[in-house]
Amino acid sequence: MALYILSPANLMAILLGMAIGGLLATAVRAGAIILVGSLVFHVQYVVGNLVQLLAVFLLSMVALYGMGMMTSSLFLLLSREAWHIANLAQEPVYLVSGFYFPIKSFNFWVAAAASVIPLTLGLDAMRQLVFPSGALLGFLSVEVEIGVLIALSVVFLVGARLLLGKMERLAIREGRLTESRR
Repeated sequence: MALYILSPANLMAILLGMAIGGLLATAVRAGAIILVGSLVFHVQYVVGNLVQLLAVFLLSMVALYGMGMMTSSLFLLLSREAWHIANLAQEPVYLVSGFYFPIKSFNFWVAAAASVIPLTLGLDAMRQLVFPSGALLGFLSVEVEIGVLIALSVVFLVGARLLLGKMERLAIREGRLTESRR
């Protein structure tokens, strides 16, 4: 990580480049899983609005990468301890974001709180747009979820810029990348 910080390039640009590389690898894996899963389990898709589906996907990715860049500043601050926090949070995030079942199954306030995670609204909207019974499973309308995803994208990208700038200034001022233990 020190080499990335020492580079004259913008830290957000470095993280974006790393994210795009990861996105390409993930897209190939996800495409293979969707293809094999669809053939094995005979899944039927009904895409009513391809433009909305692509918009939801792209907005979800932008918001998730913004959120990831925000948390990367936490990783810089906490060093190796942050990995434990990330591992601890992984399953609860999967549970409340709609990985295992539609978030409409939760009461309204739990689903609303889970909507702070962009993955929640992205999965919910894509589920509504891709499956024949999707509209019955939706927490909010697709249009509302797109609006919230736009807001989350802006908030997380601005927050990432501010937090990464703060961490960069801290590293320059104190000459270190991690928090010192007192």
